Amino acid sequence: MSGTSSRSSGSKGDRPSRAYTHTLAPSAGMETQPLLVNDGSARSKGEHYEGYKTISLVAPDSDPLRSARPVGPGKSKEEQEKNREVTLVCIAAGWVMFLEGINGMSGLAVSYFFKNTLKVEPATLSSIGSITALPWTCKPLYGFISDGFPLFGYRRKPYLLLAGVFGSISWFLMSRYVTTVVGAAVCMTFGSAAIAVANVIAEALVVERSRGESQEYASRLQSIIYAGQAVGGIIAAWLGGELLTFMSDQQVFLLVASFPLSLIVIAFVVPEHRYYGDALAERSKIGERLQGLFDAFRQPQVWRPCAFIFLLNATPATGATWFYFYTDVLKFSSSFLGTIGVVGACFTLLGVFVFDATLKKASFRPVFLWSTIISTILGLSQLLLVFRWNEALGIPDTVFCLGESAVLSIIGWICTMPVLVLAARLCPEGMEGTMYALIMSINNLGGIVGAQLGALLTTALGVTEQNLERFWLLVLICNLSTVLPLFFIGFIPDIDPGATQEKDGGLESGTV
Repeated sequence: MSGTSSRSSGSKGDRPSRAYTHTLAPSAGMETQPLLVNDGSARSKGEHYEGYKTISLVAPDSDPLRSARPVGPGKSKEEQEKNREVTLVCIAAGWVMFLEGINGMSGLAVSYFFKNTLKVEPATLSSIGSITALPWTCKPLYGFISDGFPLFGYRRKPYLLLAGVFGSISWFLMSRYVTTVVGAAVCMTFGSAAIAVANVIAEALVVERSRGESQEYASRLQSIIYAGQAVGGIIAAWLGGELLTFMSDQQVFLLVASFPLSLIVIAFVVPEHRYYGDALAERSKIGERLQGLFDAFRQPQVWRPCAFIFLLNATPATGATWFYFYTDVLKFSSSFLGTIGVVGACFTLLGVFVFDATLKKASFRPVFLWSTIISTILGLSQLLLVFRWNEALGIPDTVFCLGESAVLSIIGWICTMPVLVLAARLCPEGMEGTMYALIMSINNLGGIVGAQLGALLTTALGVTEQNLERFWLLVLICNLSTVLPLFFIGFIPDIDPGATQEKDGGLESGTV
């Protein structure tokens, strides 16, 4: 869709054949390691958590689901149980990403609700949309809370369950009681937070399995997990438009309220042993771990790529103004807007496979450079639609928008995948989940800043629902600004940072 930025988003989230160390809780002791703090290694600063034993795992060259099969001495029954748990973890993580995608079914309904019911202007809708994404900037916090505050003896399951309950309640309130802009923003923010909490746990499960593996393997696992999100996005895009042809905005919200409830089921499916450790002692270490996280982040090989990722997303975005242009100028129906979304989601999925097939071994720097340049050039084609030059070329509005959505979705995801893979490769050993969550929070914060800058620019240019005369200038500025971060392309490493960490034995400070 034209309104979809071709830059990486958040929003808005890993490993070949070499042996590495993984820790499983034995039948006795039944103690699980912190999810997002010391989640990459059982050893922390020379300590070994009581109740753990370390086994050697091998990751084959191809199938990521087989990559965590234990080898070496052990009973066949025990190995089967461990493999079953790995499979359940992969299913759970994939479903959370799928849920994140299908949750977008509310997107069109939200836009119509704000435009027609609450009567807000484009800049306001863009600003509110970015504010509701704020929970995605606090992902490390959710990890620390789940690590230090186990509920009923568990660290993962209760938080997944709570995410499902609160996510469902927030959309139920949207469907029945919300009548103000503030109320809608609050409910949507809580719904966003619910998905963000579930996303943190899912991404941690993925990242801890990428430690010590090659960039190629990390790319493949990221592709598989985020393919689930793309499939959910396809379903959401199609239903989101079709449902509005016979349902009201609030009825769609009520339907969406049922989706987070599936997290309750996932909470019971995810394998987790009961935690018998000292939660108070665990909480007392949070300050130390925060210091370790800061020490790791301040290293140039970490903060410089993070700064580039932030800048890449922090340029102004046209945001919700495209929705007003589609409905008021081009007179597109909700059904056709859904069709544009379906095409974009399908080609996003294609972009996942294109990246996996052609670019997973490519160096990060040229991928970021050329994908940004190409997306900027193609983004300028939107001016043809704004000035209606496409009609002079004999291209109908519908055909142009569908083609543009397809091309920009492929390029946009090719821009996004390097961010996800690079984030996984930057994580120091022993704190993979927390560092990955921090990097993705920085990525999401950049998107929020970009949306707010776009909203300010929309207001400054005087673009409103009744006055879209300077919309072309907004589109031009937003597209040209996407190349500005390339002045800092040197912040992106020439070689795989994961391989460098393995060679050097990890980052010296910040490894906890």
